[in-house]
Amino acid sequence: MAARFTEVADGVHLGALAPAALLNTVLLEGPDGDVVVDAGFPWSARRLAVLLRGRHVAEHAVTHAHGDHVGASAWLCRQTGAPLAMGAADAGRFEDGRLDTHSGRLGRAVLAPLARERRRVDRRLAEGDRVAGFTVLSVPGHSPGTLALWRAEDRVLIVGDGPVNVSGDPRSPRWLPLPRGLHDDPGAAVASRRRLAALRPDLVVALHGRPVASADRWARAVGP
Repeated sequence: MAARFTEVADGVHLGALAPAALLNTVLLEGPDGDVVVDAGFPWSARRLAVLLRGRHVAEHAVTHAHGDHVGASAWLCRQTGAPLAMGAADAGRFEDGRLDTHSGRLGRAVLAPLARERRRVDRRLAEGDRVAGFTVLSVPGHSPGTLALWRAEDRVLIVGDGPVNVSGDPRSPRWLPLPRGLHDDPGAAVASRRRLAALRPDLVVALHGRPVASADRWARAVGP
């Protein structure tokens, strides 16, 4: 089946970069063109090319600078001419190639080397900035500069890493456990997730896994 986006909320489109939606990209319709959130592995470029055919990409925004989210970011910006935006605390690391923000050896050995191609970061995002109608939230822990995107009017939340739902039913999620060692600071990551859970989102769109439309179920997965 050809790669395609699915609209999951008004102007919010989800595209799978890996089987079972274990790795996604998100396209946001903005006033000046589309914003592509995260770019997956280096080899995700081929699938991104299909997903983005015929679209005007005005900006490429990154939730955090880990190799499975920025692996094809330099390629995407080069192909589309879009500027690159990411959290200020991750931007310098991306430019310098220091993406080893994992507390465990697995992340440092496997994920960190995946962002082989670098480029300049054009916009360093901080709390309160705007991306295609969403407000930027600074939620460090998974990486120093991890961001989430929040649209309060319809309570849609976009997260880079969080509890991973592998169920196709957004109201009945099933969770895939992930190693704590993939976080830069596991304690800070938990605190940031609790902050997001307190927003009581009606829809959580994740870059890993499938959407969740149950604030209670998602909050329980995040933890007390």
